[in-house]
Amino acid sequence: MNDRRRQVMDAAHALFVEKGFAAASIQDILERSHISKGTFYNYFSSKNELLINIFKRINAEANEQRAFILTGRSVTDHEAFTEQIVASMTIHKENHLFTLYQGVFISGDEELKEFVRQQYLEEVKWTQKRIVELYGNDIVPYSLDLALLFMGNVQQLLHLSAMEEPHIKIEKVIGYALRRLRSAAKDVKSTRDQLISPRFLEKWFPADEIQREQQRSEILRAIGAMQKEADERGRELLAFLQSELIEAEPRRSVIAAVMQALPDCHDLFERISTYLEKKS
Repeated sequence: MNDRRRQVMDAAHALFVEKGFAAASIQDILERSHISKGTFYNYFSSKNELLINIFKRINAEANEQRAFILTGRSVTDHEAFTEQIVASMTIHKENHLFTLYQGVFISGDEELKEFVRQQYLEEVKWTQKRIVELYGNDIVPYSLDLALLFMGNVQQLLHLSAMEEPHIKIEKVIGYALRRLRSAAKDVKSTRDQLISPRFLEKWFPADEIQREQQRSEILRAIGAMQKEADERGRELLAFLQSELIEAEPRRSVIAAVMQALPDCHDLFERISTYLEKKS
């Protein structure tokens, strides 16, 4: 990112937190970042676009950190999931994301409200996907319910726990919520109790995108199972393969080279090839 552009975003970010999005004017941003109006409009067409780019930067940082945490670890690793949640919540807190969201809804701007709503749904979809990876395909029909229960539990537990114990560790709250999630997952599988179908997400995201993510989750779970049985060299190759598949644009040549070095993985190679074909 251009240094001057980052400077403008940093200045605006601070102002939106201090004064609120509606109250902070473009002139305030110009003065804080020491640029001209012409320079501002070289980078952003409006204050709305500037704030959307700030949101995207925060989300990109959280996504990168979550992907890094999973590097070399199975998608079924509950501790890794806990660390991912803690990392994203820490990034959101450091960037005053809740305050920025408040500013959006106070402003009443429909474009920004729609963007925030979409970001919320992206977070729900990520949590739902990770729950499927943790508990397997049998949990898919109940995965959206479980994602919403988990997210709601964490939010309310953090709020009330902080009132009782101001310096409570996020890890403690996440760990408690995750233990409750395990119990709920067992319960809904046995009772087949569903409130909201995961197909609800298809109203907001393309169906083929959701299907690709489910397919990738199945592949990542298979890799995790293979890691438990592999030797040290095999675990390293499988961990590298997993890291590549998590990337937004997996490198096919790299994946093919890794697969050639892995013995007896024809079925996995076929599944990965099918996934990459559908992704292109």
